[in-house]
Amino acid sequence: MNQRLKGRIVEIEKNVHQGAYLEQGIKKHDQYKYDNNRKFHGSNGSYITGFEYYCTTIDVKIFVYDLNESYSFDIREHILDVNNMQKVSQKLLNQIIKDNKGKKVFIDINNEMVRFDRTQLDVLKK
Repeated sequence: MNQRLKGRIVEIEKNVHQGAYLEQGIKKHDQYKYDNNRKFHGSNGSYITGFEYYCTTIDVKIFVYDLNESYSFDIREHILDVNNMQKVSQKLLNQIIKDNKGKKVFIDINNEMVRFDRTQLDVLKK
């Protein structure tokens, strides 16, 4: 069953997704190697030895009135495609937040799948 429901954009934020490498169980006599090195963070035998970058997303959070629920969608690729850019600047992100936060939009629900037509957003660089 197809449903078209109204919602409101309540938040737009940039998220950087990364993982950390955690080394645990460092014996007391070896901890000085980590404590005196700026590359490693931690103490008491547990240290973060590195990070791995996964991706960056720009998430729009939409509250759907009829369901009393919020859904998040990644709009980063849409912004890049519309503006023919390789990365989203902070200035453009601030403009998109200003132009779209609080805006009423439609969400389509079809057999438990939630879809959002990104063309409802004003993401063109001014």
